[in-house]
Order: sequence, then structure tokens, then C-alpha cells
Amino acid sequence: MARAESKMIMGYLPIEERHYPALLSLVAPATPAVRMLDPFAGEGAFLEAAAQAWNVTPYANELDGERADACLARFGPTQAVRCDVERLVASNHAFGILWANPPYDHDSAARGSKRVEFAYLRHAWKWAQDGAVVLWCVYNHHLTQEAAAFLAKHARSVDVWALPGKHLSEYDQIVVAAIKGGGPEPGALYQQILAAKAAPRALTVQPEPVYKAPPPRAIARFVFAPDMLDPEQGLRLIQSGGAWTANGFQALLQPPPPPAEIEPVVAPRPGHLALVLAAGVADGAVIETAEYGTVAIRGKTRHVEQIARVEVEADPADPDRQVKKTTVRLKPTTTLTLLGGDGTTVEMAGDEALLGFITANRRALAGYLNARFRPMYRFDYAGIGRWLDGIRLKGKYPMYTAQKHVVGAVVRGLQSRDSLLLVGSMGSGKTLMGGSAAIGIASGVVRALRDDIRPEQVVLIVAPPHLLEKWKRELVSIQPDIHVERLDRHEDIRRFMTTAETLGAGVAKVGLIKRDMTKLGAGHEPAVVWRSEAVALWRHGAPVPDGYTPAQRIRRERVPKCPTCGCTVMQERKGTSAPASETWLKTGRRICAVCQSPLWREARDKGTLPKPGEKFPSRNPRYRLDEYLARRYPGRVYLLVWDEAHEAQHGDTGNGQAFSRMAGLARKVLAMTGTPFNGRSSSIFNLEYALNPRVRQRYPWGGAPRLSRKPRGERAYQEIVDDRSKQRGRAESAWVSEMGVREQVIEERPSYDRETGAYTGTSTYERPYEEAPGISPLLVAEVLDHAIFFSLGDLGKSLPSYEEIALPVELDADVYAEYDRTRRRLKDYLIQRRWEGDTSFRGAYLQWAMGWPNAPFRPYEVIHHLKHPITGEKEAFTVASLPSYGEERIYAKEGALIDLVREELAAGRPCVVYFRQTATRNIQPRLEGLLKRHVPDARTFILKNTVEAERREKVIETAVEHGCNVLLCNPELTKTGLDLVFAPTIIFYEITFNLSTMMQAAARSYRLNQTHAHCKVVYLFAEGTMEQTAVQLMSRKQRAAKLLTGEIGLTGLDALTEGEGGFEAALLEAIGRDEMLLDPAQLFRAEAKTSAIDAEDAAFWNVEAEALEVLEVSEEMPVPVVEAIPEPEADPLLVFAERELGATVERVEASAAAEAQPDALTAYLETVHLIHDAGRFAALRAELISLLNTEPDRLCAWLRDHRVVFPGCEDDVAERLRAIQRGEASPAPALHVVEPPPTRPAIGKIIPFRRPESAPPAFEDAPAQQMALF
Repeated sequence: MARAESKMIMGYLPIEERHYPALLSLVAPATPAVRMLDPFAGEGAFLEAAAQAWNVTPYANELDGERADACLARFGPTQAVRCDVERLVASNHAFGILWANPPYDHDSAARGSKRVEFAYLRHAWKWAQDGAVVLWCVYNHHLTQEAAAFLAKHARSVDVWALPGKHLSEYDQIVVAAIKGGGPEPGALYQQILAAKAAPRALTVQPEPVYKAPPPRAIARFVFAPDMLDPEQGLRLIQSGGAWTANGFQALLQPPPPPAEIEPVVAPRPGHLALVLAAGVADGAVIETAEYGTVAIRGKTRHVEQIARVEVEADPADPDRQVKKTTVRLKPTTTLTLLGGDGTTVEMAGDEALLGFITANRRALAGYLNARFRPMYRFDYAGIGRWLDGIRLKGKYPMYTAQKHVVGAVVRGLQSRDSLLLVGSMGSGKTLMGGSAAIGIASGVVRALRDDIRPEQVVLIVAPPHLLEKWKRELVSIQPDIHVERLDRHEDIRRFMTTAETLGAGVAKVGLIKRDMTKLGAGHEPAVVWRSEAVALWRHGAPVPDGYTPAQRIRRERVPKCPTCGCTVMQERKGTSAPASETWLKTGRRICAVCQSPLWREARDKGTLPKPGEKFPSRNPRYRLDEYLARRYPGRVYLLVWDEAHEAQHGDTGNGQAFSRMAGLARKVLAMTGTPFNGRSSSIFNLEYALNPRVRQRYPWGGAPRLSRKPRGERAYQEIVDDRSKQRGRAESAWVSEMGVREQVIEERPSYDRETGAYTGTSTYERPYEEAPGISPLLVAEVLDHAIFFSLGDLGKSLPSYEEIALPVELDADVYAEYDRTRRRLKDYLIQRRWEGDTSFRGAYLQWAMGWPNAPFRPYEVIHHLKHPITGEKEAFTVASLPSYGEERIYAKEGALIDLVREELAAGRPCVVYFRQTATRNIQPRLEGLLKRHVPDARTFILKNTVEAERREKVIETAVEHGCNVLLCNPELTKTGLDLVFAPTIIFYEITFNLSTMMQAAARSYRLNQTHAHCKVVYLFAEGTMEQTAVQLMSRKQRAAKLLTGEIGLTGLDALTEGEGGFEAALLEAIGRDEMLLDPAQLFRAEAKTSAIDAEDAAFWNVEAEALEVLEVSEEMPVPVVEAIPEPEADPLLVFAERELGATVERVEASAAAEAQPDALTAYLETVHLIHDAGRFAALRAELISLLNTEPDRLCAWLRDHRVVFPGCEDDVAERLRAIQRGEASPAPALHVVEPPPTRPAIGKIIPFRRPESAPPAFEDAPAQQMALF
């Protein structure tokens, strides 16, 4: 219950009627009428008189029942409500006159001042519009210094009028008249208010009105209602206009229409099956299962709140002061429900349950999904098979079968879709596949699109600058007689378009544009009208403030005006509004808050301005490419191919805006990328907004600009927020709430009285929801119908083996001691700054923690740039200074790199070494010198950051030709397009913060033309430092990112919302936690065994067209499946005992009871252990069983020392093992998957199965054949 509601009388003292004439003479009648609010109306007598005298529309609020009834009788139910003023819901900035005669009372529980008169004025201030007349009727002593300061900051002028006589024969009653709006000199106004309080002006009937109400504001949706309704009022409103009368409510009562059939380009990959079921795509499917009989399926994904973590942070200066931070995660939770014929239901959630069900019933599910999806592409090469057979890359290399199918799928998809997303892993040949599709369409090879493309229309390919020459080589290799040009300037585009008109149909006309050109345009400058206006610093007749003379009351200021509506352009500064400064107008593209007109215009840059003495400039200004094409060549772009589309994933960047604008110019769009997803759902929103028409329809008002928050009832247009703001747009926020994961931090802080300092309890602060890493299965279903997923494994070629290794390095003792000492010091400082509300030190902390362990040879100063409280300027403050530990010695991590490079070069394996510190704190020269001195075979070369992107490929080729076998560079320089096949070993000496960059850079040598049999990526990290946390986060998010592509879709559904995200954000969050980390080396080791569906996924694209003619069987025919009986395998424990321990193994026939115990222990360990190496697990299992028989009390410590299970679970696991040994418990039933032996031929066509000659025909089309792989 609110304060006012708990005291119904509330010191109700209405204004005496004898004061009406004087009060009503203060304000002129409004023309036109404005709204007037009395939030403490009583019986509404004065409000009624004011409404008649001032020509206003009255709105009254009163809490007392009898007085509220009187207001309802006077003003009606739409203009009078009954509620506590603190629970009144009204539009902000909606009232031209505010009459506030608050109750004269106090609140003992309030913080600070206990009086409610000023508290209620401050609460009601938001309802008055700018320029409104605010009349505050209180006692003289209620005008405190705090109230005077508030009025000075938020009012243009303030007058204090004294009502004649003593109120209640004891108190001096005053009326404070204020005009809402920020003044130029709040300090002077503050002194004026205090002076007026000491000597208020007597209020008598004025000969002329003193104040004038501002013009009314047009509000689209005006709100005036109580927060809570009494039963009678609620019933009356429901009967007159309840929701049940609306068409929308009535539509809810109608049976929902059946969902539209999804028509994807290709059938879902087996790796997507779990995500498709979780998204509810298979809802309503009735299938026959072996375990549950005939069941109906329903998949449901709902957002559930979960407590992610709880942190307690103490003030370093006062350990008793603690802040408790609870992170609540709102994440999608997937449940698969089965409804049996007898009405029973079975619910399954999580990886294990879904994997078991899908594996056991994959054929029945495949049959349903095949009928439900009806894919467009029939694995028939879309009618261009012969043309694809004739393509020879570099004149001799034909396309792989899988690549031909991808081209056919793209061609078929663009016949029905305007946009497609091709997701191909690095090195899979996206350039070849995208170029073949573009040439086939542009040259008229695709008959279905031949009539759709006009002879003068062209194909534009946008790619990173260093990939344009590679694109040109491969396009000419695909079809030599095409017309292809690089378009580096607008003059090139004009020449290309002119030539394209003369070539006619049948010739592919392809233009290559570097990505940076699409985002460049003219600069901008403010477009306002500057006026010189006279501004009064204080009102006429008021006392002269200290430090001023009467002649200084009027001064002239330069004020910006909107060129469209003429209103003054205002800028908000720390809660107050003032005329905008020229600096503020130049820092962004501002918009008028009144008429929404732009306050900027395009402007020439300095290089294109005429020089003194020149009549014309020497060169033309920059002009945005998309606007140039739209104006000069409308409708001429048929197909836009955008390479490395993940660079355009953020809509508020230049690349993101350019992609959206260019996509709007083309008839068809093909976006290609290898990493479309960086761990968060927002990373794919901008791509989907441009490619998917459903997203534009479902999430309107999207696109690049992010708008400021809109208060309730606010009529003014929202402004574009600053580029540094983390705020998302409304459409993107809605996307994240449905497709992603969100987190909210709830803080519980101690609160203290501001006057006495006494502890008053705990205050709770709820921060707004922020996006967290993870996606919902609904996102997969959203992109499935226009996305094509392809990987290197789909090529069916014997690729080199691939290995990722996390190599820990123990730092030198003195270096680690310095690191640990400095870490504790910086953490204490960071916590102290957090208590003071400053979080700006986290970036400096992270840079030191990730950088200094790799460069202890030089001194290091950790500097925090503090903001001066008065001037606002940044001042450097040295938090810690670390000395140099010497440049002559070789440190532990440097020695590890030297040993690793020496070993790799000795094996004939050149290396690429990646560094993050390559600019101001460049460590490449030192490492190059060490490698030259200590590795005789090393021929090093540093690829500098200054090398232009277009020249990097040539520079690297030249260096390799001259004998380079160790390339040192930043991964940002090689992350896209470059093939580093000369170096099968890639070493990350430092971890970068961008997951996409790391994934792209790590795959530079894993290519089809790799001649080495083994590719290796090594991540060096210093144990016990922030680098260990970075490697662990990177390994987990690599797995989560691959879920979207379907590569590991069946065994990673839970990882969709795992919670670790982008490196920098996750590392910053990990700074305050000292949790024990798992060994990253374990996280990189691949599983020894894959599920049956994951194995079948590799054969998705490898279907020969000739095989379709052989397989002509009926869809109703069951697919024959033969499960091979595997040979008995040797127990890994016995193998380890024989080979490593030299034991003699004797076969002894044991009883069933004797065999049950070790089997039960092993079965339980299989469900909880974290060891990926089978040999190491066998050794640890033998040691554990021996320890369980001899010293069971040491079991918990042993589990903790060897990190066999998750940290914190050792006690539970140890107790369960002891119970199993005693026979008091049994392990959870484990799922056993029977894997068919591999039958895929090494060379030749891949045939899923062969039909007996007597079998009837089954599959009519290729998608059915693909689903038969299940």
C-alpha cells in the first residue's frame, strides 16, 4: 500500500474560496484549450473554477472516496479518477497547466527529507509539458533549499506569491509559479528563488495576466487512468469497452488455421534434425515407435528463468558492506512431448533424451519430414548438369559432385526465392560454387531464369579487397568468354554498364566491387539556421544575482533553428535541455525532435573542395555507391553476390548498412559466409532482415538506425542513439527476445540514510535485460527454408586429418609471482571502482591480463583514465607499474614456441604464428629474433599491418618463394580468402578476442589442395592466467557456433544456451570470479565415436545423378536395414594392463554376481567422467577401482586431483560409487547405439543402398533418397 493510501485524510486543506479571484487573474485564458491537471483535487471546486476562467480541459485525481465522487460528478469518469497519486498513470509532458496543492504531511519512512509536499511536486513534474505553468501551493517553510535547487534546474523562471493572511491563523501560505524548462543560469535562478522566499510578492488581483499557457501538444495516445481499479469501476469499464468486444479477442476463439507447409531449398540436414524437432516443425506428426507404439509428437520451446550465478562482492575498504549480484538467465528450454494412443504422455528434454529418441526412430521421422518439407531441389543438378560437367578449374580440375549439387540447389532456390544464404566452411569452394551459379544464371544456361533476366542486366559481386583478383581468376577459369571487370570507381561502373548494354543476351556480365567501396560516401555537416537571440539571465525586476551587474541581464547567444519548422534545436545535458551546441550537431546525424526533419546534409571532404584561386575542384566528391546505382542505373542489377557476409552482421556499421542498401537494389541476392553466427542471435538479425521477407514483416521498423527509448505518452520522435551505445533497436530487441537468450542482473545493496548515515536495510536494483550468448531452436527453423549448408566433409574427398591442441605453458616462477601479485592488486582496485559506480577500468585490466604474460621483458604501466569531476577531462592514473624482467633471457612461453617451431620444421612442416600485439606493443620483432637465433632452419617473415589487403596474397607468395617457412602476423590479416597451404601447422601465440576471426584464421591451411597428411592448430596459453579462460571459452563457443550449420546438431542442443559468449564480454565477466577451470586440452579432443546420424550427415550432398535412375522404388516400401554384429572388442583396461603394466591376463570364467560390480561402476563412470582420451580413462578407471577397494575415504580427493568429473560434484560422485560397490545403488541406464559398419566406397559413386531385383520401386525423387540415409 502506498504512503498516501495509508493516510486517507492526508492533511486535506482546500484552497480558500476568497483566494480564487487573485489566483485566476495570474493566467491568461488558453487559446486553444490545453489540459490542466490537479493531482490532489479534493472535491474539485478550484479546478472547476480554473477550467472556466482559463479555458482548459480539467483532469482531476483524488484518493478519498467521497471527494472522488464529487470530482466524478463534476468532470465525468474520463477526466476524474480515484487513486493514489503515486499510482496515477498519465501521459508524460501532456498538461499545459499543473495545479499542485498537495497534502501537508510527512513520511517517516522516506529517505532524506521526510516532508511529502516537495516529493509530490517532483513526482508530478513529469506530467507537465515544456513551457507549462506550474502552480505549487504550500507553506513558506516548505520551499526548502532542495526544492529551490530542483526548480532552478528544471524551470525557466520562478516567482513566489504570498497569499494574504495567515492560514489557520498560524502559517504563511505561498503559491510558487514556475515555467517548466531549463534556464541558462540555474545558479542565478536559485539565488533569486531564495531571495523571493524571504520577501514574497503579495498576491492580489492582477490587472493583466502574468502567465500564459503553452500551445497544446498533440499526443497520439493520451493516457489518464489509475494503476489499480476498484471493482465497480472495473466492471463498468469491462461492460462498456472490454477486450472481449474486440475483433482480435474474438479471433482467438476461432480454431487456428493449419500451419503453412515449409518449402526449403534442400531437405534438412541430418545434423539439423534435433533442432527442427525442438522448434516444433514436426508438431502433429503421428509415427510408429518401437518403445511407445503409435504416438503423436509435439516439440515446444519456451523461455524459462534460471539463476545463472550468484556473486557476492565486498567493499575493499569495508568488508561488511557487500553487494549480492544474482544473474537471472531467460533461456529457451526445449521439451519433446509424445502422446500415446491410450492418452499417456511422455516428456523428454535435453541432449540424451532427444538423441536416444531420434536415433531409434530416425526413419519414421525422416518419412514425415520428407512429406512435410517438400524441398525444391531434387538432386538433379537443376537442369545444368552437363554444363557443370564441363567446368574445369584452372583448365584441368573438375568440380566435385557435392559442389555441383550445391550450385544446382542455389540455381533452383533462386527460381522461387529472391534471396539465399550459402553457408560453406572455409576452404569448401564457395568462390567456385557462387561464381558458377552467377555465371550460369547470367549467361542464360538456366532455362527457368532465362526470361527473367534482361540482356542489359548485370551481376555484381562484392568481396573483401584482397579477394577480388582471386574471384576474377576463378570466374574466367569457369567460363573464359564472360565479361568481367573490377569496378574501383564510379567511372568504372559507368563504363561497365555502357558495355553491358552492347553485349546482349547470352554473355555473362559480372562486375567485381571491393566491399569497402560500398560503405563509403560523402561526409556530413550540420544543416541548421543559426540565429542570434537575446536571452534574459533573470527576470525583470528580480534581484541582481551575485557576481552580475544590471547591464549583464540581457546577453545575445547563437541559437540553432530547424530549417523546416523553425523551432530551436535542443540538446539534453544531464537531465536539462539547452540550445544545441555546434560540436554536438557535428558528432552525429541529428534529427529535429519536433518535425523529424534531418539536421544534416552531405558535404564534400577537404580533398574535394576547390583550392584558393580555383573555380572548380580538382576531383569529384565521394558519392554513395548504392545511391549512384539507384539513380543512374535503376533495375540494372539482377544478381548481387556478397562474399564474407558475416562482416555485415551488425546493422549499425558501415558494412551492415551497405549490405542492406545494396540488397534492396538487386532482383536476387546470394550471401555467402563460413561463419554466420558468433554465439548470439543478434549477430544474424541484420542478414535475416535483408534476406528473409518474413523477418521484415514480423519485425517492422528494423534496419540500421537504433532509436532512443520512448517514455510513456511522449509525442516527440525518438532520436538515433550514439554509435557507442549498446542499445538495440526495437525490432532487434524483439528478435533477441524470441530467438536468443537474455540475462538480467539483480543487485542487492545496503542502503543508508543520507542525513544520519544509519543503515536502513537492503535495496534491490533490477537492471534491464541484456542479450546473452545462445540461440533458440526457433532460429534454425527460421533460416532453414532459404539457407544451404555445406562443409569440407561433404566433398567426399580424403582430406588431411585435422587436430586442435591446447598447449599449456607454466610461466617462470618470478613472472607468475609478479602476475599473481599484480592481479590481486588490480582486482581490488577494480572492485573499489565498481563500488563508486565506475566500470571503465575493466578494459585496461583485460588488456594487461592478456598481454603482459607474453611480454615481461619490458616495463608495463597499468593506467586508468579517470574523469575529472569538475572539468570532465580524462586524467591518467597509474594503478600499477611492473618492471622489466630483462630482454636477454628467454621466458617460458617463448621457449615453448621455439621448441614447437623447431620440432615442426624438423618434420618438414612450415608454420604460421599468430600474434595479437602487433601495433603499439608489437612483440613480433623480438620473437622473430629469437626464432632466427635458436632455430637454425627458421626462415621468418613478418606480414605487417601496413600491407594493403589487395597485396597480401602476393606478398606471402613472394616470401614463400624466397624460402619463408615461418610466417608471423596478426590473424586479422589472413582471416578471409587467403590459402596458407604451405604451412600445415598454425600456432596461436596469443588469443584474440573475436571468435569469427579465430575460426577463420585457424582454417587457412585446411584446404582441398593441402599436400600434407595432417593439419594442426596449436593454442599456446599460460597456465593460471586469463589466457586459460580465453582458450576454454573459445573451444566451447566454437562448438556452439557449429550447431547452426548442422555439423554437430544432435549432440549439442543443450549448448545452444550454454551461456559463454564473445571473448571480450565473457572474459570481462570472468574477472571477478576465481572458479577452477577445466583443462582446455580436454575440450579440444574430438569424440572417438559419433552417432549414426552424424556419420550419415557426411553423405548428404554426395549423390550421383545416375544413381537416381537405379533407385526407382516406392515410398511405401520399408528401407532394409542390416545391423552388423560387431566382433568382441578387447577391454581397454586389460589392454592397458598388458601393454603398460606388463601384466599377464588370464581368462577366468566368473559368476554373474562377480562381474556385475565392475560393469556397474564402469557404466556409471561413463555417464559422469570428463576424460576424452580412451587410454587415459582406462588407466584412471583401474586406479579408481583399486582405490575404491583399499582406501574409499580418499576417493573424493582423488577425483578432485585428477579432474575426472565437474568441479563441485566430487562428493556426490564418490558417494554414488561407494553405494554401487556396496550394492545399494545401480547406475542410470545408459543408451546404447548400434552403429552400422562403414560401407562407403573409397572411390566412385556413393549409393546409399541397392534394391533387390525383386523389390518394387520405392523412391520417386532424390529428396526421398536423401531421407533414406536415416
